Amino acid sequence: MSVIVVGKLHADPARIQKLWKDRAEDFKGVRKEAEAAGALHHRWGIGDGFVVLIDEWPDAESFDTFFHGNATIPSLMQEAGVQAPPEFTIVEAATGPDEF
Repeated sequence: MSVIVVGKLHADPARIQKLWKDRAEDFKGVRKEAEAAGALHHRWGIGDGFVVLIDEWPDAESFDTFFHGNATIPSLMQEAGVQAPPEFTIVEAATGPDEF
């Protein structure tokens, strides 16, 4: 069964959104590498003073290996002004009768 990864990054969302435009090709490259490493889904959410990412991976180890081994992610986080290491919660994916 796959896992859901929820990451919280403490940074100015406007700065991250600007970075999506300024370094779009880098984000696309990270996407390709994530998909090659097994990532199934990836989304962003904007909060007040933070952003979240919501991923689905085959297992926690695949995510951990990708995240800690990717050469581009640290520079993106630094340029985005991420204030501390991301907080990750990893849970087993489940399907309920009310899912849509």
